[in-house]
This record gives sequence, structure tokens and C-alpha cells, in this order.
Amino acid sequence: MENLKTTTTAFTVLQFSLETGRDGQPTQRTKSCGVFSNVEEAFVSARLLAGREWSRLQRMALEKVGSQPVEMLDTEWGYDVRQGHLVVTRLWVHERQPSLPL
Repeated sequence: MENLKTTTTAFTVLQFSLETGRDGQPTQRTKSCGVFSNVEEAFVSARLLAGREWSRLQRMALEKVGSQPVEMLDTEWGYDVRQGHLVVTRLWVHERQPSLPL
């Protein structure tokens, strides 16, 4: 009889944001937004977070005359929130650890 081992994998949602640094130059900030036991939960979380960020940036854009449109794009790895040609926030689902035998 063959000995079958169970494996487990964790998925983390990472948020990459384009921000203005203290020196006025653009800088990237990375933040972990949670760890999930299955990939579907991770993508649902990433989509909700991207939707909130899109909504926040959309409100800010509506207040500024001549601001560029904000859009949320579904990507292979998660979601991008863009304003004009810039990706201002990216939410990626990343396999946190390789499958490990239990």
C-alpha cells in the first residue's frame, strides 16, 4: 500500500502602493493583508481590498478637476488599481510557502 501524505499551502495577499516619499519622490510601499488557507479566499479578499481602494481613489479624483480616471483591472495574480497609466495600488495573491507534507 502506498503511503499518501497530505499537503498544505498558505496564500498571502500583498498590497503594493505607489506613494510620495518625504523627499517628494514616488516610492513603493508593501503591506501584507492576510494569510489564507485556500486560493479562492485570498482572491476574494484581494478583490474586496482593491474595490475599496478604487472607491477611495475615485472619490478623490472626482474632487479634483482634470484628474485622470481610476480603474480596477483583474490580472492573473490579483488586481491592479490604475489612475491614468500609473498602477497606484496592486493586490497580489502569492503562495506564501511551498506545499509541505503534514
